[in-house]
Amino acid sequence: MKLDINKLRQEIIGNNTFFMSPYGKRLITYADYTASGRTLRFIENYLLSIQEVYGNTHTSDSYTGEIMTNLVKRAESIIKKLINANDNNYIIPVGTGSTAAIKKLCEILGLYITPGLKHQLKLEQTSSCCDSRYNEIIIETLCKDLYYNRPIVFVSGYEHHSNYLIWKESLAEVVEIAVTDDGDFDYSDLENKLNDPKYKNKIKIGSFSACSNVTGVKTDVYRVAKLMHKYGGLVFFDFAASAPYVEINMNKDAESYLDAIFISPHKFIGGPGSCGLLVINKNLYSPFYPPTVAGGGTVSFVSPYCYKFVDDVEARENAGTPGILQILKASLAFEFKDHFGINNILTIEDKYLNKALASLSEEPNIIIYGPKDHKKRISIISFNIKHQEKLLHHKFVSRLLNDLFGIQSRAGCACAGPYAHRLLKIDQETSNLIESRVNVIGALRPGFVRISFHYLMSDEDVNYIIEAIKFIARYGYLLLSQYKINLHTGVWRHNYLYSYNNQVDSFGILSALDITPIPNTTIKRNNEYNKYLQEAYQLAEKLRNNFIPHYQQFPNLTDEKLRWFNFQLFE
Repeated sequence: MKLDINKLRQEIIGNNTFFMSPYGKRLITYADYTASGRTLRFIENYLLSIQEVYGNTHTSDSYTGEIMTNLVKRAESIIKKLINANDNNYIIPVGTGSTAAIKKLCEILGLYITPGLKHQLKLEQTSSCCDSRYNEIIIETLCKDLYYNRPIVFVSGYEHHSNYLIWKESLAEVVEIAVTDDGDFDYSDLENKLNDPKYKNKIKIGSFSACSNVTGVKTDVYRVAKLMHKYGGLVFFDFAASAPYVEINMNKDAESYLDAIFISPHKFIGGPGSCGLLVINKNLYSPFYPPTVAGGGTVSFVSPYCYKFVDDVEARENAGTPGILQILKASLAFEFKDHFGINNILTIEDKYLNKALASLSEEPNIIIYGPKDHKKRISIISFNIKHQEKLLHHKFVSRLLNDLFGIQSRAGCACAGPYAHRLLKIDQETSNLIESRVNVIGALRPGFVRISFHYLMSDEDVNYIIEAIKFIARYGYLLLSQYKINLHTGVWRHNYLYSYNNQVDSFGILSALDITPIPNTTIKRNNEYNKYLQEAYQLAEKLRNNFIPHYQQFPNLTDEKLRWFNFQLFE
């Protein structure tokens, strides 16, 4: 079945939605796909039709129970097929994304330490900022043999917090693999560390991002897998950022198969509201241990005298009622990606990324992070904007993209703090000073603005986003006089217009009862884009005539030394 891309764009719920900004009505242009996908009307309608026979699983004695049980099994089998998982793999739906999948695997491997256990051992943190030594003391207290023989978990220099902190808080020792000067994964460093005599007799695990959620830089997944297996290690990949766009092959060949993968289907187009996914090699699971969560659906027999867990591992690790609709939606999102075609996705997004990198790189005030070669990345760009000797605050830039242009971006460190430190060249001394002050002046927290160019965007969408960013790079500083920053939170607000969101204030069952069907209208987006850009340039011309380049300073000398952004008004 051939898919019409223009019709598909109209099926994105919210694609033709306006909101009120300080500068008038703005059409939402969504460029935050790395954080979460958007829902598709035909998938939502299909799930509504399925809900006519909705019932709980774990039974074949009723029509609805049997239908749902079989639908869940079929959905899971579809996902397994699309990632080339086979009879040697288990699929375990978890939580809402990769974070829950990583934690689940950490529990399965027996490496997870609960916070309550740490408390019972009376090993309290001596600082608000945790370090490796704190965890080492806990492990050594638990068991000296465990401490000296604990597994090594290798991570890359561009991990998401979820694939870093969970392991740091575990029984494992975490070892970081370097990033090259070009921003690539350092494969030589991985091999050197795998071959290091001090790790010779230890369990070696590699848990890596398949690509960075900050710069989009890609890891050669199968090259890494081959290396890990060459040295007797296990390899896990976090596909959270890249799964919606790239091929995933759990069993590529005898050397470069994947031992476990973590997926966040909510990041797929059509995927919001779906569950997270953990897919593992059977060899990682011991049938002699109880499940990580013992509950309904995990047992074959329970009496006052004994209980027995089921042999089926996929059932054994799915305690309680599963997220039925969440699993179905995850499967549908995977199938949509497959029907659209991975080669089509890569071709479109590579074109958009190449255009964006080339155009934005021409602007002297724009700093783009990560490799300049678009072939090394997926379609994610993180950037900052220079102004004089400092930067425009990333939250200010993101706010201008929203208020002036309706563009939905994301500002911050993208849950990749260690990587952000390297990209922003923040040394340990500066980092320690920032950490000591962010509870008071949260605005000091460093970061960047992140956008993504999705394959369902049009050329007009991509050109508009590029032009909006270039406008802010040239004239964004002029609008500093129109915004106040809350120094405690780092949030920027327009001076005079109160932000009122009726959807938030009216949320509740009464609004649900009163809802009317959302019409699937067609908007001439390019007309709106031209209008917003024209209004922005007119505003900049007006402000330039009266602009006074006077910026505030912090009274505290340490805080002033740390200040990396300009601002005029604060609250």
